Amino acid sequence: MKNKLRAFGRSLLLDVGLRGKLLCIFFLLLVLPLGAFTLYAFHRINTVIEEQTYSAAQKAFEDTHTAVEDLLGRLTQVADILAMDPSLYALAASDPAGTSYIQRLEDRDRISTTFTYLRSMSGVDRVRLYVSNDYLYTNSADIVSLDSVRSSAWFSAFENGSAVGWFGPADFADQPEGERDWYSLVRLVYDPSHVQQPLAILRVDVAAGRVDAAVSRSTITQNGTVLLLNGAEVLSSSSPERAAQLSGSLPADSAGWVEADTSQGPFRVQSVVLEDCGWTLAAALPQDDIFRASRQLRMEMLAVVVLLAAASYFLAYRLSQSITRRLYLLNDTMHAVELGDVSARVAPQGRDEIGQLMGSFSNMMGRIDTLMDEKLEQGQQIKALELKALQAQINPHFLYNSLDLINCTAIAHNVPEISRMVNALARFYRLSLSRGKEVIPLADELKHARLYVEIQNMRFEDRVRTEWDVEPGVEQCPIIKIVLQPIIENAIIHGIFEKPDKTGRLRIAAFRQGQDLVITVEDDGVGMDEETRLANFSASASSANTKGGYGVRNINERLHLAYGAEYGLSCESELGRGTRVTIRIPAAEETEDQAQ
Repeated sequence: MKNKLRAFGRSLLLDVGLRGKLLCIFFLLLVLPLGAFTLYAFHRINTVIEEQTYSAAQKAFEDTHTAVEDLLGRLTQVADILAMDPSLYALAASDPAGTSYIQRLEDRDRISTTFTYLRSMSGVDRVRLYVSNDYLYTNSADIVSLDSVRSSAWFSAFENGSAVGWFGPADFADQPEGERDWYSLVRLVYDPSHVQQPLAILRVDVAAGRVDAAVSRSTITQNGTVLLLNGAEVLSSSSPERAAQLSGSLPADSAGWVEADTSQGPFRVQSVVLEDCGWTLAAALPQDDIFRASRQLRMEMLAVVVLLAAASYFLAYRLSQSITRRLYLLNDTMHAVELGDVSARVAPQGRDEIGQLMGSFSNMMGRIDTLMDEKLEQGQQIKALELKALQAQINPHFLYNSLDLINCTAIAHNVPEISRMVNALARFYRLSLSRGKEVIPLADELKHARLYVEIQNMRFEDRVRTEWDVEPGVEQCPIIKIVLQPIIENAIIHGIFEKPDKTGRLRIAAFRQGQDLVITVEDDGVGMDEETRLANFSASASSANTKGGYGVRNINERLHLAYGAEYGLSCESELGRGTRVTIRIPAAEETEDQAQ
């Protein structure tokens, strides 16, 4: 499996077209990082949204809890204050037979004033005292006879319960319409002298609408619900249609948001028991509400990523098409050249690297055309030179064969001077041929030069005195042939023989200098001025109208071709005192191929 994956990867790298590779690179470098960043960003944003939703829900729930607990706590405060009021005990415990009518009216007015003051100060809506005596004031709104409520459901529930009871609107369902919508704290008032003997019942009320408003005052989420519960009974809720379905599934008390499964789906709920009444205030958040914003954001981010990816892909496709179109055009042109159409060209498009490559290809093909033309011309020249070389090989053979015949004739007629001249000339030409080799030992090149000087001295009555200073061991160094003789010829003809007396001294030296072989030819001839020296020995010198210029230039070019541009001829000359020409070549040992 690993080998297959490796082979697939290699095939992808080597065989897929350039456009496909560019699109793959775009996918790897843009789409994948963008997708990874989007997933990370969504995860982080989703976490932040969830935290903010819980934080906002917690704040709203705490505000609702504070408002409801404050509203119901007022009932307890008022009941506690009245439980400490002596006038309330005096009124409840007084005997009607021993109390005058005026006194009873005064007692009623005093209690009513207290109730009115407490309602205005505490914010409760109603305070009532239920008594069993037959005072006149039992017919008022604040003091009511127990007989009028003995048959009611809430009173029966209170009698069967503890000394303090809490009641909601559902407990007053059997009351007249104006007596139903209350949340009430009901408390027994005992006789101070007989603490086990109840005297009256104190009831403190707050309007149900105020409690409902407090329960529904904060919007936790769009479908979140706040409930005020008495066990499983729903006293109040912000969403009555969902309250009945949620009431049985909510925990009695929880320290934080916990999961709860209901008939309406998963919820996150939190509840708290109200301290005074023992009722439970609960909040339920549908899980869909918590993640609604994140889901909406996810869809928006996905849409943006898809749009960006599509736009980027389109741009990448167009860009890759622009790049590969020129490369394909260049490749097609190169293929045409490969098939033999050397006239195929491609016009450069653009100034980028591809445009430069197209221009370089066109320039290269133009240069190849020029080189091919030059090669053709050089081939024709080589054929002509080969013919001339063949003729040159025939002429020296014929010449020194003729010289041998002349030498025999001179000996037969007893003319030694002619024999000496002819022998020297024959050896000179034989060395020039050097058995067809282009590279010869330095010893042969020196011997060739000595024969030339000897022949010249025979012609001109020993006018040239020569000194040969050859360092031992350098004679076997290889050198291309006929290099030294033309320079010596220039020194004799254009240096010494141009003196008035046509006599002079010639010094030839050969020695090693580091890794180089140096040969110097020094004469005491007429010398050259700087203009003449540069005309003969500079790299740009022309052979036209210069003495010996063609021979010097030809030697320099041969040395450059054979050994490199750093080797060749150099010249030092002083007008009227002489000239020294230096030949510098690599000092190499003669090989077997050169010796044969």
